[in-house]
Amino acid sequence: LFGSITTVAMSRDGMQLPASPATPLAQQVLLGLAASISCSGKCDSEQSPLAVRGMGICGSKKREEVVSFRETDGEIKLLIVALNYEYVQGAELTCHEDAHIIFRIADRAHCCDITLNTDRRGIGGLNFPTRSVVLKHIEMVASRCKPGDWFVWFWAGHGVSVPHRSGNGDFDQAFVTPDEKGRLTEKSVLLDDEFAEALETYVPEGVRILCICDCCHSGSICDVDSYKYTHEIYQFSASQDNEEAEDIGGGVLSIAMKRAVRQLSLKYPHREFSIQEAFDLSKKNAQKVTCEQELSFQWSGTDPRNVAWPLGYAWTEYAKDIPRRRVDIFDLEHTEDVLKGGDSDGD
Repeated sequence: LFGSITTVAMSRDGMQLPASPATPLAQQVLLGLAASISCSGKCDSEQSPLAVRGMGICGSKKREEVVSFRETDGEIKLLIVALNYEYVQGAELTCHEDAHIIFRIADRAHCCDITLNTDRRGIGGLNFPTRSVVLKHIEMVASRCKPGDWFVWFWAGHGVSVPHRSGNGDFDQAFVTPDEKGRLTEKSVLLDDEFAEALETYVPEGVRILCICDCCHSGSICDVDSYKYTHEIYQFSASQDNEEAEDIGGGVLSIAMKRAVRQLSLKYPHREFSIQEAFDLSKKNAQKVTCEQELSFQWSGTDPRNVAWPLGYAWTEYAKDIPRRRVDIFDLEHTEDVLKGGDSDGD
């Protein structure tokens, strides 16, 4: 239907949807892929200012005191959702690579509660990540959290802007989840409003939230700047709401963040570093890769300069890289976790 698409770097989005319902979401995703052109090397002096959005603030050159997370009894509950979309011709991504990246970061941080939801089994497979299946995973992982823990959401896949259901001309951001038949439709996506409500409903009081969203149109995809969260929440996104995010054999955000965490673990071998430092260095690393997207940071709660990055680890963890690479992360994806979602998205 859409023909072959040749790009230098793929895009993790569907371009902003027009108000007319005549254009299928899948076509918008493919148009976004075709429109994405890689910009290698450092950005020029015309780049926009630091993307710290919503309730966020710019980082300070002076290092603030970081309140330790390692010294508490808190645990990390990590949910990884990664979609390659191999069942939609022309929309394929390499997001399973990003799942490996975040797993290794979390494993080095001694995170023992990691749940994986991917589309690797294909259409009809158990836990095929439709909207309802993803929401059930959020509920399941959040139910294991207790006060003092971190609930960490990691999404790697397409992101899209869709017309607000009120028809007022505004747009929502959304995670592109397929329907049960593998179709990418406007009805099948997980809207930012639904996602924010799920976090607020399922994550227990006293649990902090970290969202890492490696997709296009994701600057406000967690609604941190508009939803009245009672939780402390911190969101890293691969792009602004009006931007696309590139796929370079893995997402730019995932790759930049991996390098940032490694660099900071070497810089502070015996100390924890802050969420703000993790974002600032991730942004700097991303700018060395592309000029086509600008990382975004939104937060609500304690100043991120004082909050320890929960997925930090000592530099000595790199000595364990060889056995770590032998781990099949897809063993973390248990079919008995959620099973089929039972929805009929897009029908």
